[in-house]
Amino acid sequence: MENKTNIILAAPKQSIEQAARTGLPVAHITYKIGRGYHLFRAQGAPRYAGGVMVLDASGYTGGGPLSGLIDEICAECEAGGFSGVVITPGERLGLGVAALAARLASIREQTGLTVYVPQEMAEIVPGAVVLVQTALSGGSLVRHLMEAAARYGAENVALEIARVRMDFTVPAKTGTGRELTQEELEALFGTYSPKIHYSEDLCASYFIYRDGRQTHFVLFDNAATIRRKLMHALRAGIKTAFLYYPGVHDILDEIMR
Repeated sequence: MENKTNIILAAPKQSIEQAARTGLPVAHITYKIGRGYHLFRAQGAPRYAGGVMVLDASGYTGGGPLSGLIDEICAECEAGGFSGVVITPGERLGLGVAALAARLASIREQTGLTVYVPQEMAEIVPGAVVLVQTALSGGSLVRHLMEAAARYGAENVALEIARVRMDFTVPAKTGTGRELTQEELEALFGTYSPKIHYSEDLCASYFIYRDGRQTHFVLFDNAATIRRKLMHALRAGIKTAFLYYPGVHDILDEIMR
């Protein structure tokens, strides 16, 4: 794939080795803040130099000297050759996580570490790169990306691309349907032989089928739709994208063509 996107593969412990073999930077989903407010690394996680640290801060509520935790994070990033830290706050954003992310972002010039935060943290962590999700259930992805680039600056935005495979019953009561495995999606193709459509707004493919009296709307991604998401991001000036490796390993070569 001929583009200028900096693609980073987010990988849990069991997938890091395979992700690293692609030659792309890896976001190591192996770190968390544990007891005593210290940095912990998943036992047995393989070490590959480079990429970024993904830090699970969902259990961090603050307390203890923040400077000590910051020192541990920076030391581990230096040892691992990481260029940045992705902060994952969990379902509830606490003041402790916000303070940690803000402090890391404020010392970027000294450490050289880029701090990535979800969009809900953008206003409280100045200097961070904002992770904008591409999985939408409504609206326009192009507009979503353009608004994010205008609001934060395109250089301060990175995509978080999750491969969508979602089955909604119609009418959908929420913006979330039932997640499908690739095997379940292929089984639906085989059973119903549906006509495939493409949504320009959502930048995803979809089809409709009936199971008895119930109508279903299935939204899904493939290599082509993910490539189009990356193209729209580039047009908005957004040049970094995170892909969850276990979700795209089977189509990564097609994405990169």
